[in-house]
Parts: sequence; structure tokens; C-alpha cells
Amino acid sequence: MTRNQLMAKVLYSNKLVSEKQIQELWGKIDPAHDIGVLFVQAGILEKDMYARIVEYVDALESKMAAAISKKQESVEEKRTVPPTKGTVQKDKIVPESKPEEPAVPSGPVVSAAVTLKSVAAKPQLPEEKSESIALEGNNPYGQSSASSVQIEKVEGLEQTSIAAISVVAKTEQKKGLAENVSSSEESSEKIKVQEKLPDRFEIARGEGSVAAPEQLTPETPLQLILSFARKYGATDIYFSKGSQIAMRVCGVSHYVSEAALDGSQLTRLLAEAASGFADGYEPVVGADFSKTFALRGAGRARLTVNWEDSFPALAVRVISTSLMPLDKLYLPPFSSDFLSLPSGLVLVAGPSGSGRSTTLCSFGEAIAKRRYVFLQTIEKPIERLLENPLGVVVQKEVGLHTHSGSSAILEAVGDGVNVILFDHIETMDELWLLLQAASAGALVFAVSSGNNVLGLFSRILSTAGERRSALASALAEQLKGVIVQHLVPVIDNQGQILAVEAMKVTSSIANLIRREELTQLPSAIAAAKNQGVTLDDSLQGLVESGYINGEEAWQRSLDRRRFASYRPARKVKEG
Repeated sequence: MTRNQLMAKVLYSNKLVSEKQIQELWGKIDPAHDIGVLFVQAGILEKDMYARIVEYVDALESKMAAAISKKQESVEEKRTVPPTKGTVQKDKIVPESKPEEPAVPSGPVVSAAVTLKSVAAKPQLPEEKSESIALEGNNPYGQSSASSVQIEKVEGLEQTSIAAISVVAKTEQKKGLAENVSSSEESSEKIKVQEKLPDRFEIARGEGSVAAPEQLTPETPLQLILSFARKYGATDIYFSKGSQIAMRVCGVSHYVSEAALDGSQLTRLLAEAASGFADGYEPVVGADFSKTFALRGAGRARLTVNWEDSFPALAVRVISTSLMPLDKLYLPPFSSDFLSLPSGLVLVAGPSGSGRSTTLCSFGEAIAKRRYVFLQTIEKPIERLLENPLGVVVQKEVGLHTHSGSSAILEAVGDGVNVILFDHIETMDELWLLLQAASAGALVFAVSSGNNVLGLFSRILSTAGERRSALASALAEQLKGVIVQHLVPVIDNQGQILAVEAMKVTSSIANLIRREELTQLPSAIAAAKNQGVTLDDSLQGLVESGYINGEEAWQRSLDRRRFASYRPARKVKEG
């Protein structure tokens, strides 16, 4: 890795510059102007910050050079005939001595994968100009190089976690080893070294804590508004021109500021959110989008922007800092059977804001804790960062790491993924490819839209057109289960709880789907006993358990006659 690539990596990792800015200035690098100097001249980087970056990069290069030198000495020691411990220098053995460790700024922990190629303290700048910083996926630092360094934290800068995966690679020995070793031996022998793939940028987690303010105003920074929302359990925040700041708590929206927002304040809030984008995306007036962002101490959130004339309207979904364990979601007991499936498709449906993504991730992490799997998520966008203690987890965002949901599914199948989490199905092509992935041996969990099982299948088959029968057969073959969920406010606004309609696909239900006899599905689910539960049964159980009131059950029920006694009384007009 050249000095300019290393410097660009540090700048980008600490969110001081964007990917676009690196690309714009990369071609202007020459022996007298490194990438940092160009950013200073452009007014993007402060001089004192550049000096700090240079100090940090110098320390990294020294550490890398020391590690490579130590590795070379170890190789030379093994190749000498005398068994005496020491270092070969010009045909003589010098007593072994420990090399002095270069000074490294306090705080960062630097790890380097070494090769046998000798590296000078600072690579020659003219060679850097011919190299490319072409961005692949979410790798903003160029192609694989001889050394891969993990950047963790530069004092005074925001920390960004960058994960690297170790692979075993074969590297030919280069010239510059001990002079007493013949050149013929050097060219014929290959040595395996532990090398790392290029470090990948991982979306920030927004770790830390920020004290929530007592009250909000239009001038309050977005970081503090998010902290306020978390303190009071809000799931969504809404900003629009001419309106006060609004938050949704337990499914009900409330205004939380007295003054209304103006256009300049909306623009400022959007800029603050954009500073937390992982890919350096810059909003464009008139271009609607949805992206995940993270602000230090305020956690992660999903931003949806819709433009009204030249002013943005912002909707922010607050992402919980901790994932809900699967056994705490109040899903039917048979839902745990989905965790041991070797392959197949499981659909998680429900209205927007019903916690479908949370359920999807809970299934993924529950599987990862009990099975050695290669798990991949395909999201629009990435919301929660998952952990896989036993295997490998890869998270891809459509538009950032892959061109489309369909291409990501094909890539996952080609990579031999065991488990796919897909959030969420928008086209029939994506559904067909997910069915093919399940047929190829993957276990697929996918989010879809629908308020009940009958409505879900009716919508899916109605959009299949001439391929309706083929799709019904494919679903009957690969579908293993369905969960349709609704978030219902708990009594006295003490939170929200799931009411679900769910089923395991038994042979009888599969036959109903294959024959497209969808109207019989509700009765088949009710008769499935321990392998299915209807929405009305779930609502009835929550009412009887004291979690929700009868009026909530009546409003959401499919058969309202069952909950007629909870129907709210009509107000009689006076006069």
C-alpha cells in the first residue's frame, strides 16, 4: 500500500473526506503534492489536522517497515546452514538483537500483514501516480496491496470500525534477501504468507452516549433530537416545513416542539444526517432517497427524504441499539422450527413500521448462534449490524455494495451462502430468484407486504400474470412458513407488542397454494393447531392476557363480529 493510499484510507475512515472528493483529487497527485496537501489547498482539510494525519501515517509506515524487516530476518535465519540463532549480514552471523519498536501515537492499535518484499520507509511518489483508487463495492482504498493495515482510531478523529478478512495467499520471493542465497533458489521457491484482503468500510454504529435535552426547538442539533427520541421510546421522527417536530410513540404521533421548522433548518438537519452516511452520499435537490446514518452517541437511524419544491421533508426511523432476542418477540412456539430448516423460504410480512426488519434480524442472529453458517443480508438500506459468532456474516446494501436486489441474490447463490436475509421484496424477479436460491439449498428469510396471509398470497399471485400457476407451484414447493405481524400498543402506553398470523406450510396448505384455493387458507390455519395461529386468535390472547384493550383488537381483527363487544360506542350528536 502506497503512502497516498494509506493517507486516503485514514482520511476516509475518519470521515474527514468523501469518496467523491478522493476521486476528484487523486489524479492531481505529484511528487510535491500528496493527497493530504491537495485537500489542504482545496480548503477541505485543516492544516493542523493534516499535520496530525502525517504523524499518524509516518508511525504506520515505520511499524510496517519494522514488521517486514523482522520477517526478512526470520526468513534469512531459517535459510542459513549454521543453526546458530542470529541474523545473516554479509556472510556472517550477527548475534540476535531485538529491533527497536517505532514510536506510535497513543491510542491506535496497528496490525500489518507482512510480505517478503522490502519496503522503504516512504515509497517513491512518482510510482503512486500510475496507480488507481478505483472503488470496488464498499472498498474506497484501491486494489489489494502487499500490505493491509487496520486503521482503528486517530486521536481527535471519529473512530470507524474497519474489518479485514485473513486469507492464505502465495507470494513469490523478491530480490533483496541475504546476499549469500543464490538467485536461482530465490526464483524457484515460493513461501506462503498470511495476507489480508483490502480492508472494508463498515458502517458506523454511532456508539457512545449523548445527554438528551429537556426540550426541543427547531435549532436543536439532530444528534440531540435522536437522543431525545431514544429517551422517550419514539420509533419515528418527522420534520417538514411549516410544522413542528413530531415523534411517534407507541403508534401515536405527538408534537415535541413549540415553534415550526423553516427551510433553512430542514437543510441543516439534512446536512447533519448526511455527515453520518457510510458512503459519503451527497443529497441532491429533488432526488428522493432512503439511507441509514449514524451519529456519534446517538446511534443508528434510517432517513427517508421526500422533496417538497426545493425543501426536504425528513422521516427518521430510530433503530434500536440492541436486537430483540427471538424468544422475546412473542411469536408462536412453532416459529423456532424455522431455525433448523436446511433450506426453503420463510416470509415475514406486515404493514410498514410493524417491526418486520427486527424479526428478520432476530431470526438471522438466532441461527448464527447455533449453527456454523455463511449468512448474507441484502438490505435497502442496511439498518442493524449483525454478529455471527460461529460463522461469517456479510451485509450488502442495494445501491452501495450491489447494483440491485436481483444481482445480490445471484451473487449470494454463486458464493455458496447458507442463509439469506432479504429486506424487502419489491419485484417479481426478486421473488423468483429467492425461490431459486431456496431450491439451490439456501435458507431464505424475506420481508414482504401484507396485512394477513390471504391478502399476502392474493397480492403475490395476482402480479404474476401468465406465470401465476408456475409461481403457485414454486411457492408450494419451497415455502416453509409465513409470519404476518402487527405492532399493537400496550395498555397505558407502556410500549408495543406483536400480534401475528403465522403458519408452517404443511402438505395440506401446500396443496391449497398449488391449486390456488386461497380462500381456504384462513380455515386451514385455524385447524392447524400447533402449526398455525390466526390474527384474531392472537389478538384474543393478548386481550385475555391484559396486554392490549379490546378496542385495539376490534380495530385490527379480520372478523369484527368476534370482538363486537369491544366496539367503541358512537357519539350521539347534540341538537
